[in-house]
Amino acid sequence: MPPQEDLVTSIDVKEAVQRAKEFAAKIFEPEKITRLGLEAVERSDDRKYWLVTLGFSRQWSYPAARQRSPLDDVLPRPEPEPQREYKVFRVDASSGAVTSIVRAED
Repeated sequence: MPPQEDLVTSIDVKEAVQRAKEFAAKIFEPEKITRLGLEAVERSDDRKYWLVTLGFSRQWSYPAARQRSPLDDVLPRPEPEPQREYKVFRVDASSGAVTSIVRAED
């Protein structure tokens, strides 16, 4: 049996997502992001990283308040949704450290 320090451990998908969310909350704290949520997760081709895609909104992503119309009582309009941004967080599968953040491609 190999010595304990030679064993490579790997974090599971739930832990990778949790690490990415915690990192996002800290790094974007000054921007007061909201609606942080998981969009997708996959393992890198070399299996060394978890690629966790998170979506969120920033303060400036919310549409400006619109003028009220007399027709709103008869035909209420839905409130416009804020825009969401999507980022891919690269989480090291061995250590759980977030090593990069990139804009998610469409």
